[in-house]
Amino acid sequence: MKKYPVQHPLLRKYIKFYWEIQSEHMQLHHRFIPVRNIDLKFNLSDTPHYFCMDGGEHVLENVYFSGLHDHFRNACLKVSGKVDMFGICFHPEGLFPFIKIPLCEFRNQLLGSSEAGFKWANFLNERLRGAPDTATRLIILENELLSLIDNDKETPESFRQLFNALKHRDTPARITDFSKRNNLGMRKLERMYNTYVGVSARTYGTLHRFQNCMNQLLNKDYLKLSDIAYANGYFDQMHFIKEFKRFTGISPNNFIGQNNSMLQVGKLS
Repeated sequence: MKKYPVQHPLLRKYIKFYWEIQSEHMQLHHRFIPVRNIDLKFNLSDTPHYFCMDGGEHVLENVYFSGLHDHFRNACLKVSGKVDMFGICFHPEGLFPFIKIPLCEFRNQLLGSSEAGFKWANFLNERLRGAPDTATRLIILENELLSLIDNDKETPESFRQLFNALKHRDTPARITDFSKRNNLGMRKLERMYNTYVGVSARTYGTLHRFQNCMNQLLNKDYLKLSDIAYANGYFDQMHFIKEFKRFTGISPNNFIGQNNSMLQVGKLS
């Protein structure tokens, strides 16, 4: 996987980076694990991508994304053949200005762009397919994204500041305490989170903490599991394992041993 920086300063407010995967032949059969931000994925090859769940599978549209998930679903992505994928990794609150739809509409779903009403994404996919190289693709992508931003539908700066402040208060008790001290009603807070991020503040805090733990696991930045648990504010190792299973369906040791999630392929965290 290759990652590319965002060039335009306005787009940096919303997008973390772009990424690309190219291979003449790849066999993927990897599980979806909940993450704390949304990636819009473009399939630029003729190889179909399949979404598999509960024993069934269906072909994904050429542009697709996963809304934020608050629990693990036994689902996976299957690809076999030539792979040419391009992706936009948005900041957690970064997708809303481009789609103008409350992100809670997509919670716990994997959707194609047409299903979600992003018709512009299919047109963009065709333009990216016809581009001669990556540099041209990036220019096309940024120009199109800039044309989509609606100044009247931007994520409010007040919420962005609030969101950044709450990133480090990733437990329900800390979020409640923050709200009380800042005279911010929980109902209003949850309404903003559901609109601009896709899940409640408390759910996002839990997901954010899980992702921090996942980063440590993927980067082997620990000696034993209890180190991860205590470093991230869990009561004990069992509390950490229980929450880990909520988002992966298995224990941390089994997750690392299986090495078959999309996170382990690209470490898109």
